[in-house]
Amino acid sequence: MVGLLGESENFMIKSYVYNEYNSIHGCSIVKALVAFCLFAGSCTLSAESPSEMAPPMSEPEVAAATMSDTKAPPPPPAASKPMPMRSKKIGRISSGKGGSKGKDFSRGGPGAANQREESESIEGQEQPPAKINRMVHYNGFVKLRVTSPKETLASAAKLSETVGGYIESLTDNAITLRVPVAKFREIYAAVLKLGDVLDRSMTAEDVTDSYTYISLRLKTLKASRDRLIDLLARARKEHEKLQILAEIRRLTEEIDRAEMQVKTLASLAEFSRLSIEAIARQPRESSSSVDELAAFRWIRSLSPFSRDIAHQGKRLKLNVPEGMVLLSEKTHWTAESADGAVIWASTRENIPVGTTDYWMKAVQSRLAPEYKSASITNIGDFAVLRLVDQSEAAYRYLIGLRVIDDELQIVEIYYPSQKHEQRYHDAVNNILERGES
Repeated sequence: MVGLLGESENFMIKSYVYNEYNSIHGCSIVKALVAFCLFAGSCTLSAESPSEMAPPMSEPEVAAATMSDTKAPPPPPAASKPMPMRSKKIGRISSGKGGSKGKDFSRGGPGAANQREESESIEGQEQPPAKINRMVHYNGFVKLRVTSPKETLASAAKLSETVGGYIESLTDNAITLRVPVAKFREIYAAVLKLGDVLDRSMTAEDVTDSYTYISLRLKTLKASRDRLIDLLARARKEHEKLQILAEIRRLTEEIDRAEMQVKTLASLAEFSRLSIEAIARQPRESSSSVDELAAFRWIRSLSPFSRDIAHQGKRLKLNVPEGMVLLSEKTHWTAESADGAVIWASTRENIPVGTTDYWMKAVQSRLAPEYKSASITNIGDFAVLRLVDQSEAAYRYLIGLRVIDDELQIVEIYYPSQKHEQRYHDAVNNILERGES
């Protein structure tokens, strides 16, 4: 396998990287090559940034490196100021490419390092960083009291379709729309006029950093896989081929996941989400005395279409379920899938002081009557209330609760349909079992 490295001049592992590999106990040659491929892939991505590469050699080092190519070292230069050169020509000289009428300092000689540093400095000044277009995902929620919920939801759907949006999910009293981000505020304002506004909210998540990070990681993975494919073509021993094939399969799986995450973030940035809940006008039942207590009032604000409770509380950080991408973790934690499944988490004070069962009963007694079915299960340390909507195309709304000392942890999960629940059920349950990350 060592012979494979000798066949290509492109694989020059620096000494400090080699020492890193030697420190790995029991690391095979193939694994070392895999690690090097990852290292080389990351270097390729930063090749346009000279400051991130190895520092240029000093004049003595350059002279020593070229001694074997010359019979005697060149005489020292006369003390004089270096001739000013245009940045374009300096760039060619420092990169070692031909086509320049000036002297080629790329292979060493007096002043080579200084010329290279001057080239990097001048080129850096003439190339300001490109402006980044921010990618923002809006999530809106509107709760209306109307005469006819069905007609109201149909009107909202038409508003979205007129600007190029579409219906993501629809039930008897709720609809989720995907609206082009440039038209979101316009449609949001129009929906507010369709009835009496009982509740409303709007959040904006900047997904630019996540998109950039995953895109760069995807390029690195692909470059690493390409290098392994080249190694596979030159491998001679069967066990080496099998090991390289295994690594190629692993990288391919990671590439598939990264590509899905990039598509999800791009979709969220292109089309924002607007959820509308329409409640028919009817006499309101008198509230019981327990509902009047301020300590329990927040329970009534729990909704699969609103993040208000999460925004009011503190952040609870979880691991991201398989198939979803992290939207926010600075002020609150939210993860979402490309097809509309969402999980968000928060904490609030355990006041009045109660156990997990105490709070679960409080939530169940207030929310369960509004749904077709309600059931409680235990997942890890969480008690989870599963609520199924009354409409034919019923969504699922899960509320997980866990009390730790003076903190009440709340995890909310929204599945637009039964298929969504089946698709993400195992991944989400694994996250709940593991708890806080």
